[in-house]
Amino acid sequence: MPEAAQKELSELASKLSTDDCKLNIVLQEDLTIRGGAQLWLMNCGSRLQAAGHSITFLLPSESLIIEDCEKIEGVKVVKYDAEKIAASPAEFKTMFTELLTPAQVCVTLVRQQRGEFQNVNFMAECIKEAGLKTYLIAKTGTPDPTYKTHFYGGPLIADKQCSVITIAQYTKDYIVENMGVPAENITNIYNGTDTSKFKRTPDMAEEALKRYPCATPTDAFVVGCIGSYETRKAQSLLLKAAKKLIDDGRLKNIHCLLVGEGPDKEMLSGLITELGISEHVSLCEFTKEPFYVFERCKVIALPSTGKEGLPNVLLEALAMEKPCVATNAYGMPEVVVEGKTGYTFPSGDVDALADALVKIGGVSVEEQAKMAQTGKEMVFAEHDKLAQFEKILEYIKAKAKGAL
Repeated sequence: MPEAAQKELSELASKLSTDDCKLNIVLQEDLTIRGGAQLWLMNCGSRLQAAGHSITFLLPSESLIIEDCEKIEGVKVVKYDAEKIAASPAEFKTMFTELLTPAQVCVTLVRQQRGEFQNVNFMAECIKEAGLKTYLIAKTGTPDPTYKTHFYGGPLIADKQCSVITIAQYTKDYIVENMGVPAENITNIYNGTDTSKFKRTPDMAEEALKRYPCATPTDAFVVGCIGSYETRKAQSLLLKAAKKLIDDGRLKNIHCLLVGEGPDKEMLSGLITELGISEHVSLCEFTKEPFYVFERCKVIALPSTGKEGLPNVLLEALAMEKPCVATNAYGMPEVVVEGKTGYTFPSGDVDALADALVKIGGVSVEEQAKMAQTGKEMVFAEHDKLAQFEKILEYIKAKAKGAL
């Protein structure tokens, strides 16, 4: 582990280990992708382990974060077959119950039902049927109209042996209004970003140019879009907006820097060719060093059309002094503040997305700098990862008292 990271974990441990109560905590995720929520879970486990707690990751065997989780010194990683559990959850009840028995707390990310399996409800059933004291915390960022009340705690809701953490006020309000979960059972704790990582330097700027060269001129207006290549992320909207801005002359020097991985990569590649904008787009692989992407860009765009809570990419971009353009839905307007840290636009509206990009690209360098500084100050004040993890741990410790 790098010396800086080790120092950070040591400082965190000294801050968080304020008593002798060492907890056994299970962290569970049912998705196999490597997105923001999965990276949050991995980082949460690492930091809780550094604070002296015993951590077990419970993940589907196809999960893309398993390798990284296994590198965290001292944690335990337990895998299950995603297809088999969807077909016959009962076969896994003994396995899950044995993992939950010594745990004071289980934190699980709320996911859609797959076949007969819905992860939060299943964990709750295991706890309830075995008469365990384990407290269940369901963490969620993306409100989904197809979700059901029992997705947020199952049979433990009535027993008040579970609660929900949301990562955006929008998500909390949605669950209260549409899922029938009491407001007092939900706590909003924003995801934080590692502000210590996002410090711009001349060397970073030089390296960013090397890693992400553009075919367009050196004065290209580079618009970054970081996220999984999948339908809900809607990178295609950004490509269509770029085509419009090139054709009408408002941003002839626009260059879209797309970074990610996922099933829609081939479709996006085909669309780039179809639109005739190959020289204005870079379609790049996922990176664990996104700060070079942010440094290369003038603005970050997130045109998602569905299933977003409060994307960490927005927090990271703002920390790196980059204005943002995002859909005016979900938790995104909570950090993309109109005219102050960026601009929002209606979901799926290519024309409005193009207009929002022009609003940033068309203002003076001084105005862009002011917007960038406002975003940075907001993230450092309200969304610092260390501060947010302290809140998470204090919340976990408070809920664990009944299980000790």
